[in-house]
Amino acid sequence: MRLSVVTFFFLLFSCSKPEPGNVSVLILGHGGEGFDDQNTLFAPNSAGSIERAIDFYDLDGVELDIQFTKDRELIVFHDDFLENSTQCKGKVGTLLLDQIEGCLYRKQFHNVYSQQVLSIDSLIELINNEYFHKYFSLNIKVDNDDLAHVDTLAPILAEKLFEINNSTNVAIECSDANFLYFFRQVEKRFKCLLVANINRDNVEDIDRFELDGIVSFFESRNENLEEELYINSKEIYLYGQQTSRHYNQYDYQYITGVQTDNPVLARRFFGLD
Repeated sequence: MRLSVVTFFFLLFSCSKPEPGNVSVLILGHGGEGFDDQNTLFAPNSAGSIERAIDFYDLDGVELDIQFTKDRELIVFHDDFLENSTQCKGKVGTLLLDQIEGCLYRKQFHNVYSQQVLSIDSLIELINNEYFHKYFSLNIKVDNDDLAHVDTLAPILAEKLFEINNSTNVAIECSDANFLYFFRQVEKRFKCLLVANINRDNVEDIDRFELDGIVSFFESRNENLEEELYINSKEIYLYGQQTSRHYNQYDYQYITGVQTDNPVLARRFFGLD
């Protein structure tokens, strides 16, 4: 059967993916200005990295990593061990807060240490005083030894975050759905997002634990499940895109936001530059 020229072009364009510039997607800096060492000036999760992501690149916000110390305080830090990016040594979960407070990040490309590791209190002060209008997604890292104690850890986080003035722009992410469940029992103001691949089991967990959405690696995609999450008013954030090809090969019509390691590339792709 032959198709008319009009019919052919109708089918062609009706099946094409929307242009990224026509899709509203939040751009969050992954750890601040990103984990791409070639394009960053400051270490991820440092105050300098946060400020550069927001003030210099004008991103919608940032994703940051939060960890518990031995004395159940909280710091803004990604790696398990301090020596990976500071002049200090030791595993975060085995050290007291006062053993970490003096630790300084190594500046990118220089053997110079600056930018003190942030406590959760310092971060909250920064959010309330400088960036209350920006989005913050806090990725709570729970050590394997603490998985059996999430029912006591979650309320500690909730008590700290009570001091945040604008809870609308702050989300909590975690790879452990149980932690999010216990957090939600004592603090309902913040959105809770599961860090996981987009598959049927995890979508069911989002529904079962009454979570607000998912944060997933960009190659872990399932358009049918994304549409289902979208229809059910769940949010979807993606991370891990490193190149233009990573952005170009996917559709973003159901995506709430991306956590980028390259702010310049993300802004260009979504039509902001």
